[in-house]
Amino acid sequence: MRAYILTIALALSTSSSFAVSTCDSMPTKNQRMDCWSNLIGDYQREAEEYAFAVQESKKVPANVKHAVEEKHQAISNDANARCRKDELGYPENTCYIQQIQMFKDFTYKQTSKFGVPDKRLN
Repeated sequence: MRAYILTIALALSTSSSFAVSTCDSMPTKNQRMDCWSNLIGDYQREAEEYAFAVQESKKVPANVKHAVEEKHQAISNDANARCRKDELGYPENTCYIQQIQMFKDFTYKQTSKFGVPDKRLN
């Protein structure tokens, strides 16, 4: 079990690190901004799909669905509260992605026992 958890943690940190170095290594500011925008959009889409899968599941109790939906709605607020701001006043990109990943982790912990597929590493 520990090896499994360690593998997941390593995969998450590696994929986030790769994304950071990839976007930050773009030659122009516009390319970097586009890269981050696309990456964050992909993460947000995955979070939406995960939340939708939970809501559509007949096995997940209503109170768990509600908790997942609240956590999903709180991603932006959590990022605004916990993340340093960039020069435009928005949460830093890597921190925002971490907040989305924390939502996915929370959702997995709440719903895995009800048969909702794990979408943390999509």
